[in-house]
Amino acid sequence: MFESENFIVREYFRKMIGEEGLKIMETVPEEEITDEEIAKLSDTKLTSVRKVLYTLYENRIAEYRTERDDNSGWITYLWHFNRDNIKKLMEEEAEGLLQGLNSQLEEERKGVFYQCHCQRVLFEEAAAKDFWCDECSSNFEYVDNGALIKELEEKIEEIEKWKREIKKG
Repeated sequence: MFESENFIVREYFRKMIGEEGLKIMETVPEEEITDEEIAKLSDTKLTSVRKVLYTLYENRIAEYRTERDDNSGWITYLWHFNRDNIKKLMEEEAEGLLQGLNSQLEEERKGVFYQCHCQRVLFEEAAAKDFWCDECSSNFEYVDNGALIKELEEKIEEIEKWKREIKKG
């Protein structure tokens, strides 16, 4: 069964599959199990179980194999979790988020920005338009992005902390 006391892991899955999804994951035993059995164990609708399983499958966490009943022709899906992929997937997501935020932070630090009523542009673009926006008929005004830079730095530190927690496992 999925029983993570790690707050970071729980929050990651809560964001991905919600509370009901966590409840479903917690009822799945280590061995293979059908979606119908999961629905019974978790006291959840079969459609909800399948939705969670397919979300986990798309994220390489749940895997399945099929068996065909020779008499009826029915195909049975036997599900299990690939627990090794959970940590790897979380590390990959953290790294992707960090790359994006670091890139945005670099742009904010090196750019001088101006804003009108409808858009935010770099100094060069505002100057080329004589600090006048034709789209909303207003002036471009200087924007102090110090607060945004501080916010990005805080988000980066938060994700780096999250990444360290993932590694500790």
